[in-house]
Parts: sequence; C-alpha cells; structure tokens
Amino acid sequence: MQLNRTTLLVDHLETAKRFYLTAFGFQCLLDEQQASGKRLIVVGPSIDGPGFLLSEPKPGDEGLVGTQSGQRVWAFIDTADLSIDLARFRASAVELVDGPREESFGTCLLVKDLSGNIWEWVQRR
Repeated sequence: MQLNRTTLLVDHLETAKRFYLTAFGFQCLLDEQQASGKRLIVVGPSIDGPGFLLSEPKPGDEGLVGTQSGQRVWAFIDTADLSIDLARFRASAVELVDGPREESFGTCLLVKDLSGNIWEWVQRR
C-alpha cells in the first residue's frame, strides 16, 4: 500500500494553489476541471510522491479550515536544504512558529500555511 493523497481544506482553491506553489515550493500534481463543475487540484512536495487535494469545505465544515489537526503539526515535510526553504518562506511572508532548531534527527522549522495549519519542515542528518 501507498498513500496517494490527503484532503486539505482551504478557503479558496486558486489562492491556496498559488500559496503552496509559491510559498512552499510545491509542485502542481493535478489541476483538472470535472464535468460536474468540481475542480480537482492536487499539490505536493514532489511530482512522484503523495499529494494534498485542495478542497473547499462543505457547508458546516468551514470551521475546520486551518484546524484539521487541532494545535498539533498537520504535516511533516523532509527537505534537502532548509535554508532555501526558509528564504522562500521569508520572501512570501510565511509565519514562522518555531525554529529553525537543532534536534537529534536534524534541523527543523515550524511554519503556518495561509489557513493556519502548522507544518514541520525537516532537514535530516
């Protein structure tokens, strides 16, 4: 088995797509308009890995945007060069929550996305 994708609730599809591609440096894995009028947008850190299906909330789920994991880290991203990511975050005004800091496994940094979800970026040793 392999994880294919997971849903990430966002307020606005196009704004979220632009944020994840620009601020996080993700790839667009899929952007397809369905006959039903639904738009499928999947973004992810690499073209050959699992992605995040950007979805606007259904009625009643609006309060879940940005709080899908409570106050815990929503997702963990391994990176080859955290200094490049940090420069991109600063250029895009991404909110830094903690770090960068050294841990036994490597250097890590916590950031918030445009909705308030916390992501941990790790450059492993």
